[in-house]
Amino acid sequence: MSSLADCRSAESEQFHLPFGGAFRWVARSVNGIRRAVEGRRMLREIALADDRMLKDMGLTRSDLRSAAAEPLYRDPTELLAGRVDEFRVRHRSHAAVRMEDRVFGRCGPAVRYY
Repeated sequence: MSSLADCRSAESEQFHLPFGGAFRWVARSVNGIRRAVEGRRMLREIALADDRMLKDMGLTRSDLRSAAAEPLYRDPTELLAGRVDEFRVRHRSHAAVRMEDRVFGRCGPAVRYY
């Protein structure tokens, strides 16, 4: 009985659908196009925000223009996510320096409390 189960498991590991790689490639391409279309839709919604809201997100109008200039088959929100990540890294480093200056008293005259 165990030899029959071993034989079936060995056969199932070697079984491949014909054109399986082609089907996976088509499925990935269709999924990529779907993501790109959804990303364009999100880009239009983000573009409706005013400049203050964009700044809160860590974006500028030029970031939106750059994302819109991406080829149609690419998801523009990936570029925007990268820009937001860069903004957060810069913002955190500046905030950390400001906090360190406050803690160690390097931001102006020292205030004494009696």
